[in-house]
Amino acid sequence: MTIAPLMERRSHRNRYLDTMDDAELRTREDVAEAPLEAALQIPQVPVTVTGSTGTIGSELVRLLSATGTDTRAVYRDIRKTWPAPNVTWVRADLSDPRDVRAVLDGTDRLFLLTGNDPGFAETQMAVVQAAAEAGVRHVLKLSALGASDHSSSTIARSHWAVEQALQASRMLWTFLRPHAFMQNWLTDLAESVRTEGVIYSPIGEGRVPFIDARDIAAVAAEVLLQPEAHQGKKYFLTGGEAVSYHDVARALSDATGRDVRYQPISMDEARARYAARGAVPELIDAMLAIAAYQKAGGPTATVSPAVQRLLGRPPRTIRDFARDYAEHFA
Repeated sequence: MTIAPLMERRSHRNRYLDTMDDAELRTREDVAEAPLEAALQIPQVPVTVTGSTGTIGSELVRLLSATGTDTRAVYRDIRKTWPAPNVTWVRADLSDPRDVRAVLDGTDRLFLLTGNDPGFAETQMAVVQAAAEAGVRHVLKLSALGASDHSSSTIARSHWAVEQALQASRMLWTFLRPHAFMQNWLTDLAESVRTEGVIYSPIGEGRVPFIDARDIAAVAAEVLLQPEAHQGKKYFLTGGEAVSYHDVARALSDATGRDVRYQPISMDEARARYAARGAVPELIDAMLAIAAYQKAGGPTATVSPAVQRLLGRPPRTIRDFARDYAEHFA
């Protein structure tokens, strides 16, 4: 079933499995309270989505909901959920083995996504083991471009370790290895663009085929809806062209009507900016290692045809992104 174009379904089933406290109940009075163990009472569900309220996961849940696919969406903050047809929301902590067993019970296909915080590989590998024990048939893992055991980035090495665990299991698997997300600019660039009209980055004149996270979610939905066609595949996902931050500045200028320019900064300056935003040293080191790769060019500037091939349409461009998210930069 191809997700583009998606057909709107008329079902209006909204189901929540929750262990909310009083504050959460006051925030979302439309959500009924039920214990997490109630997840065990649900019949087999086609798809379970972790990271369901993040940039990629929320779009994936929306796409699956629109196709009428019964989906179990795992979340931690109820304020980020929303009523969606065919979606059961389950609050769980993926570092808690009991929660993991509950959310995986009856799952046929699992979308595996967590944040890149230090230690995420151990969390994901525990989920992989629990998924195998629960009889999950297919795992779609959101990995990273350059995932390998010799990368300078701990993020890439950690994703590679989880990939190895999946390949060693008896489950079917598919890996998505996307390049840098355009939506990261909403936190990395938007504030300085709004206040100064400036983009700061340590990648110099490097060119990167940034990808819109909505396209990553669309590919994920395609895989989850037709898993047999994608088992054992590793998809490198990029935008349709490698662009510089000068190009990004021009796209934002056109979309907002403001004068936006790009100012390259050193790695040390970038480190200080990340630290000021509260990033931990290990994560800063990983992000700067990725920036160094992007500055050097070569493989990180390579454009993949995978999005076009899998979705039957071109990837969204930086101009599409700038138009759709202009209000965040104005």
